[in-house]
Amino acid sequence: MLPPRSREQPTAEDRPGRPVHALISHDIAETQAWLNARLLRDMRLEPLGPDGFEARLTAHALAGAQLIHAEYPQGMRLKRGERHDDLTIRIVAAGGSLYSAGPQTLAAVPGRGLILNTGLCDSGEYGRGSVHTTFTLPGEEVARILQGAFGRPANERLAIAATIDLASADGATIAGLLAAMEAGLTGEAPLAQTPQAARPLRDALVLLVLARCPNPYAAWFEAPVAAPAPWQIRRAIAFIDAHEAGLLTVQEVADAVGIGLRSLQEGFRKHKHVSPHDYIKQTRLARVRSELLDPASTRSIESIARHWGFVNRGHFALDYRTAFGEQPSQTRRRR
Repeated sequence: MLPPRSREQPTAEDRPGRPVHALISHDIAETQAWLNARLLRDMRLEPLGPDGFEARLTAHALAGAQLIHAEYPQGMRLKRGERHDDLTIRIVAAGGSLYSAGPQTLAAVPGRGLILNTGLCDSGEYGRGSVHTTFTLPGEEVARILQGAFGRPANERLAIAATIDLASADGATIAGLLAAMEAGLTGEAPLAQTPQAARPLRDALVLLVLARCPNPYAAWFEAPVAAPAPWQIRRAIAFIDAHEAGLLTVQEVADAVGIGLRSLQEGFRKHKHVSPHDYIKQTRLARVRSELLDPASTRSIESIARHWGFVNRGHFALDYRTAFGEQPSQTRRRR
C-alpha cells in the first residue's frame, strides 16, 4: 500500500454525520475537483455524450471513510491520473458502473455490488441515469484496520477487484452495513452523536469484505489466531485497572498492549476464561459498587455510573443486578 496521503485539516463540516458537501452541478470541472478533494484521488472526468452533464452528490465522513450518494442523469466517463490505493464498495440503485483494470472489466448494476481498489483501475464509465452509493476508505486506513485486528503489518498492496451478488448472504450483509451507515448519518445522525460506534461499524464492513472477497489478506482470516503470552494479558489487565474513568474499548486495550484485537480476545479466553469486554465491564461495576458503599461519596447513582462509562441507565441496572444480586439503590442503603 502507498504511504499516507496528505489532506487538509478537518473542519466542523467534516464531523461524522454532517454532509461534508452537497453538490448539484452542470460543470464537469467543478465536479471533478469536488470528487478528488473528497476521495483523495486524481480522476479526470469527461461527459458521456453530447447532451450535457449533471451531477447530484452528497458526501458524509465516517471515521476516515467517505460515504457518497451520487446521481448522474447523463452519465460520465473517468480516467485515473496518479495512482492512489483505496478500498471502494459500490451499491447501485439505478443505471450502472463499469471499471477497467487491465484486461478485466467489472460492472456494478442493481443487484450486483462492486468491490475494488480504484488504484488498480485505468478508467471507468457511469451509465445514463446512474444512481449509486459508494464507500471509500484510503489504503493506509485499511492497513491500520488489518494491523489492529491481526497484530502484524499489512504491507502488501490491496489487490481486490470483484463483484458480489447482493442477494447472497455476504452481499446482503455488506449492503445492510452500508445502509446502516447511510441511515445513521442522516436526519438526527445518531452515528454523529456516538462516534465510538462509527469506527467499529466501519471496521466490521472492511474486515467482512476482506474476509469474503479474493485479495492478498483473505488467508489471514483462515489462519488460527496465536494467543498472546501471559505477560501481555497481565499488561492488559493492569491497563484496564489503571484506567480512571469513562468509556474504555477493547480496541484501546489491544492498542495499549501492542497486540491484535483477535489475539487479545483469545488470550483473555485462554488465561482469564472471560472475554476482554466482560472483564472491563466487571472491573467497572466493581468500581461503581465500591463508591456506592463509600460513606464519604455524595454523588448520585447515575453520576457514579456515568463516571465509570455506563451511559444507559436500564442496561447499567440490569448488569449491576446480574453481577451483585441487588439493585444499586439497595447497595447504597447498606453503607
